Amino acid sequence: MVSSTVTFEVTADGEPVTDADIFINGQKTDAYQHQFNQAQTATAIAKKDGYKDSEPLTITVNVMQSDVDIYVLGEGYHEQLQGIWPMYWKNGEPMPLLLAPNHMEDPVIYHSIAVSGHDVYITGERIFSSSRASAFFWKNNTYHELTQPSGYAKGLDISLADDDVYVAGVQKNANNLIDIAYWKNGGELPVRLDSGTIGQTGESFIKVIGDDVHVAGILDAEPTYWKNGVATPLEGTGVVTGIAVSDHGDVYISGYGSNGNRTIAKYWKNGQEVILGTGELESESSSIFVEDDDVYVAGYEKVLHKSGQGRVNVARYWKNGEAVDLTDRSYPAEASGIFVLDGNVYVSGIESLPDQKVSATYWHNSQPVRLSNKDHNGQAGDIFVVKKNP
Repeated sequence: MVSSTVTFEVTADGEPVTDADIFINGQKTDAYQHQFNQAQTATAIAKKDGYKDSEPLTITVNVMQSDVDIYVLGEGYHEQLQGIWPMYWKNGEPMPLLLAPNHMEDPVIYHSIAVSGHDVYITGERIFSSSRASAFFWKNNTYHELTQPSGYAKGLDISLADDDVYVAGVQKNANNLIDIAYWKNGGELPVRLDSGTIGQTGESFIKVIGDDVHVAGILDAEPTYWKNGVATPLEGTGVVTGIAVSDHGDVYISGYGSNGNRTIAKYWKNGQEVILGTGELESESSSIFVEDDDVYVAGYEKVLHKSGQGRVNVARYWKNGEAVDLTDRSYPAEASGIFVLDGNVYVSGIESLPDQKVSATYWHNSQPVRLSNKDHNGQAGDIFVVKKNP
């Protein structure tokens, strides 16, 4: 996948010109920047009324070899299938996710992706009705159902540890309560952590380090964390959206709550909350990652529009509490997932484009790579990055 952004400067009579039109291969661009998503040789020309067209500028975009594989889970248009499909992209190439033919009529929601070597694992829920759903995970092209279609369950997050596969989720039990639970290696019976009332118990995010199983969720409307089955309430109130564990054993949980007036992004470190949003307008955090001693949290915050009029969601991540904006506040955008490898920051999300389409996008060190078909809407959720295998 190629992603090269070129910024143009236009001058006339030695003075900068800021309102010229830029044409790439005869097609007008929307600004003084253009992103090339494939290797090519292109021609750029600047035009402005009352001035002579610029001399053609030849731009050559080469394929750069990457030492990582980037997996993004989401939804987009697939050319061969002629429709919108759940899929993951590997280095920008769409991989549609299809159930067996007799299950095609059942809606499926995919929540989380993880990769080990050449093996791709994805978890989610298959919906049969408003009251029936089953939790499952994929390993490559093999579908593993974790619960019976007669009940109600969701697979919400997945974690790999050595050769073991852990899927965290929720399941309705015989007492009409919701269990927060996880399945190990597709076991028929889940490990139940706690039970709470329907409507106030849910979410389940898991990270396994060695023999320690860490899970975060909401129990009877209270954000809670379990380590090897022992519950610890999190400070304050709110919703949890992700979990990470540092090399030192510190547990970080992303989420958002209320400051009394509006939703505000935050995370918890070992149960103590750390506020991220400014509180001036709404914000949320959706995912968290820890590398070395640095804490990265993805999400969005509503800010003043670039024009100075109105408000717009800006996609961003916070590194150790400092905000890094991924979009320029011209159009709405939100970050949904984050992964950091050797100091390189990869963030997945969605952004609205000038043509009013919504693109599934990931940002590599703040540079966007748009994944969607340009004529159709898309969305990107979870992201996972691994070093290339031979």
